[in-house]
This record gives sequence, structure tokens and C-alpha cells, in this order.
Amino acid sequence: MTVLVVTDSSEGPAQKIARLVADALGERDIDVTVGDTSDLERSEEFEGVVFGGEVDAGEYSPDTVELLSSRASGLSQQLVWLFAVGDESTEDTTDLVPELAALDYRSFSPSAGEDEVRSWAAFIADEIDGHS
Repeated sequence: MTVLVVTDSSEGPAQKIARLVADALGERDIDVTVGDTSDLERSEEFEGVVFGGEVDAGEYSPDTVELLSSRASGLSQQLVWLFAVGDESTEDTTDLVPELAALDYRSFSPSAGEDEVRSWAAFIADEIDGHS
């Protein structure tokens, strides 16, 4: 399976989590490409997409919401997982989960530990194995 891991930032905690997810998926023999939001234009080349972004008050930025919503028809035909990085009180599920038919949404604190992220990546890998 081929998976695109994308964040709405090129550095910071979302990028750190994306790289941990990508590394963990790669260790499970999943073909992973790490990209940025411009790579969503070619998301149909992948069987799965993991998207992450930083949130404020439990919400992705308006630009991120608009970008994902504009790609909803294509993304909803793929396996999609979403994650958010924000303060620890960020537990609300975004409206994008049903719009994109996301299989899971996970909220991480900016200081999320590697074990927590790898545990979620293992869940994703298990989901991928179940769809292969």
C-alpha cells in the first residue's frame, strides 16, 4: 500500500509527528511519502492519506479546512486518517472527519511522546493491513 503523510506546516510539532508516523509505517513495509499540502493535488496516486495540522481552540486553520474540503470528493474515496496538534484540551472531533470519511482522528499535545505517536501509527498500519 502507498500512503501520503502530509502536514500543513514544514516544521514544528505537526511535522515531528508526521515523520514519526511515516517512520513507523515504513517499518511495517508500507510505502510512505512525506509531503506538504501541495502534494494533496496528487493524492489520488496514493491508497491512503494521513493529514496532520496544528490547531487553535480545537480547530484547523481556515485555510486548512478550505483545502481539505476542496479535496473532499477525492479524499473520501481513499483511506484517510487525520491528526491535530494543539494544547492538551483539544479533543473535539473536527467536522472534516465525516466529510472526508476519515477512519480516525487523533489529537496530540505539542509534546506528545514517541510511544504515543507510534501506537497510533501501529493502529493505522493495522487498518491498512485489514484493507489490503
